[in-house]
Amino acid sequence: MADAALQETIEHRFPRLMAAGVDYNDAQTVLGTITRMEEWMPVWEGLAETHEGLGDAALAEGRAMTAGEAFVRAALYYHIGQSVSFGDAEEKARMQRRQRAAYAKGAPHLAIPAEVIDIPFDGDSFPANLRVPDTDGPAPCVMITCGGDSTKEEFHTLENEFLKRGIATCAYDGPGQSLTMLKWRIRPDWEVPVGAVLDALEARPEIDSDRIGIWGRSFGGYAAPRASVDPRIKACVSIGGFHSMSGFWDRLPFAVQDTLRFAFGDETVEDAAETAKLYTLDGVLGRIGCPLLIVHSGLDEICPVEESQQMIDEAGDDAELVVFPEGNHVCDNIPFKSRPLMADWMAKKLGA
Repeated sequence: MADAALQETIEHRFPRLMAAGVDYNDAQTVLGTITRMEEWMPVWEGLAETHEGLGDAALAEGRAMTAGEAFVRAALYYHIGQSVSFGDAEEKARMQRRQRAAYAKGAPHLAIPAEVIDIPFDGDSFPANLRVPDTDGPAPCVMITCGGDSTKEEFHTLENEFLKRGIATCAYDGPGQSLTMLKWRIRPDWEVPVGAVLDALEARPEIDSDRIGIWGRSFGGYAAPRASVDPRIKACVSIGGFHSMSGFWDRLPFAVQDTLRFAFGDETVEDAAETAKLYTLDGVLGRIGCPLLIVHSGLDEICPVEESQQMIDEAGDDAELVVFPEGNHVCDNIPFKSRPLMADWMAKKLGA
């Protein structure tokens, strides 16, 4: 029988794993194998190694597309393995290095290849994956903004929704997210790192810099609207985001509070509760000059649906709110409804 911490993690993450592209049989293997949180990382690492091995074999046999998908799945599994581990920074970093290496092996072999790039920032850089579909002329692009505990490699299946509509994708791990979590702490002024992403995209001739949008989920659903005060952003989608983190901090599951504590760089959850007060859209939403789509879920157990209502109340006239009553956090249980809607909206706004 699973311990309480593991049970909470499973209940929170299972729909998310499915939406991200985890094979159902692999998920069942994990659920049928582990009983304690300490077993989470090694089991996922073993599955990642299996898929990376399948990729190596396929590549050796000249089956490049098969190899690419296997490597991308391996990268996802390496991320999942370390995503709930905060006790051993070196082990976390080791898994993150394996994640990035596996994705880099698969990137050139995807049906729409990815280029692994580095975004210059604050005297250093943070990583991004750029995928550009075959279009007549420069392509519109959407920047994909992760949640507080997710990673750019978690959004391969989402990227495909935009790509098949003729929209390039730039998924990135901003400061304090995933591969940068041990280098920087996450920050409330997300317009600063997004400005660096925009600078990088403007230098790419294959990207139409007049048609760049941004998408974000959970923490990214706060960060994307915050960044959209930059006039270079022409459309914004926020799913499962929030207006002010402090307003619902006390109702967050402890596992989420602890994840944010680590991301903030705080010693205790009580300290993190104070830091959460910095994460607010007060005075921001009315300054957004582009169309804004806010998507939320009636059954969101992380960011309450009332947060989306406060967002729409303060946004300008060119803002829409869509609530899926049956959806869980970020609609991971109904991606077949939420993702096409968001991709269609973005395609329309960017003229794809």
